[in-house]
Amino acid sequence: MRFIAINNGVDSADQQQSDLTPIINIFNEMYAKDTSKKIRAVFKAKGESGKPLSTNPPYGYIKDPEDKHHWLVDEKAAVVVREIYQLCMSGRGPTQIAKELTRRQIPTPTEYNLANGLPVRSPLPEVPCMWQTKTVVGILSRPEYTGCIVNFKTHKKSYKIKKTVLNDPADWKVFENAHEAIIDKETYDTVQRIRDGRRRWEPMGEMPPLSGMVFCADCGSIMYQVRGRGWTHDKEYFVCATYRKRGKQLCPSHQIRNVVIEEILLQHLREVTAFAREHEDEFVEMVTKASSKNTEKALRESRKEYEQAKARIAKLDTIVQRLYEDNVEGKISDERFMKMSATYDAEQKELESRVSELEKTIETTKEKSANISHFLKLVKQYTDIRDLDAEIIRTFVERINVYKAEKVNGRRQQRIQIIFNCSGEINLPQA
Repeated sequence: MRFIAINNGVDSADQQQSDLTPIINIFNEMYAKDTSKKIRAVFKAKGESGKPLSTNPPYGYIKDPEDKHHWLVDEKAAVVVREIYQLCMSGRGPTQIAKELTRRQIPTPTEYNLANGLPVRSPLPEVPCMWQTKTVVGILSRPEYTGCIVNFKTHKKSYKIKKTVLNDPADWKVFENAHEAIIDKETYDTVQRIRDGRRRWEPMGEMPPLSGMVFCADCGSIMYQVRGRGWTHDKEYFVCATYRKRGKQLCPSHQIRNVVIEEILLQHLREVTAFAREHEDEFVEMVTKASSKNTEKALRESRKEYEQAKARIAKLDTIVQRLYEDNVEGKISDERFMKMSATYDAEQKELESRVSELEKTIETTKEKSANISHFLKLVKQYTDIRDLDAEIIRTFVERINVYKAEKVNGRRQQRIQIIFNCSGEINLPQA
């Protein structure tokens, strides 16, 4: 192969000239690396100042003609974004939302941008107005719709590697109230909880309202929905996933019928909302006190585990040091030393990782407070709850824990615990 570089005057056929090629390449490499560092520094300064790093705003926003770093709401597209969030709140998954938008023949973001003279980043769909699941997932997971700017979501390891790597959300830079919100923060948070607790469509093509919300109180596993063709609703029930997959030796079935949960949940939800409306001050005081008590308990447990982990890490350092001294003195063989040392190193790394998690947990627990004002806002919005649906359940409830059934005086009794989104478990006064 003969290599010719006209600008640099290099010809591999000339032996004397080809000797200079590696040196020229080194200088070119240094120049490219230095340029990359300068560009990264400029982007970092821009991102930390609160200006958006993305070239184009997300679907639903347009650039402000007077300030390219500020976004304005594009009302026509914003209507579709709100509709997507509302469909998710009502219990539909991304695939079902995509099918619904396709059925309504709503233009995709690419088609909409192309028709309105906005920048286009993706190719047009093969079939007009055919939404993809990943497009809906992207819209449902963008915090920018709450009015914030989020920078440093991704990075590239090197200027030589074009592959984009996702950053840990802890490393993101978030700037609140940077532009007008399309979705309120509470709705966005509720949607993220729904997305975290993935609901499953059954083989019969239905999705129960309680799907993904019911958990075993003993092992923490999600509870599976059991139903059959031709069954009436009163026969359907939930069963512990651990019991179903691995047997009763690890966890009892915790079996409970759907209608029982629905009846208790509806009754408790109506009682709580009525009490909150009629005794607002007492409700706020009660929930604040309970939240403070739970926070203190969680802090105590986390701090205790944190101190134990730190003490064990320090002890492991001493053990490894003694092992090394015993190995040097010939008391234990090299093979034995390597094996024991590897075991202790693995334990120490695991503990250090756990300590890091606990530090974050303690910090989060300190900052966390009951969002009672939002709960009261929801109470006023839903004045009379007569029936349960997926939207109401996910608006108010975070999860439902089911305990093992027990026999009391010859009768089967079973306790369930309802955890609300904004205020945890609520136990109303008996009076």
